[in-house]
Amino acid sequence: MKRVLRKQRFLYGFSLLLIIAGAAALAAILWKIYPKLSMSQNPLSKFLSLLWEENINIVNIVSFRLVYLVIFGDIALVLGFILWLLSRQWLIVPGKFVWYECPFCKKKWKAVGDKALVHCPHCRQLVHPKIVES
Repeated sequence: MKRVLRKQRFLYGFSLLLIIAGAAALAAILWKIYPKLSMSQNPLSKFLSLLWEENINIVNIVSFRLVYLVIFGDIALVLGFILWLLSRQWLIVPGKFVWYECPFCKKKWKAVGDKALVHCPHCRQLVHPKIVES
């Protein structure tokens, strides 16, 4: 048996898009806040106050508070990672088929080639079959 990784293309691409969007949103927040945050005496309280006070303008049309961007970034990262995990699945593919020969009744049958001890379909005995041809 062989394991094969299969990715659902749309879901995989959408999850990567969400991860990139979430990381970009959080990076934009840090880019906007860092100059004011680095000069602060108490960085944690300054960070929380800047999240509620500062706005970020997108193309001078839409204005967001930074806290909304933090929420979007966190949700996008978590949802993107969950969708990335769900878009991948391992499938078990059987090996190639080979011809076996029973050592007792000398009859042949075709089966998946990864069995060591099987029941002969003709004489119903538990045997170590001989591989006749691949």
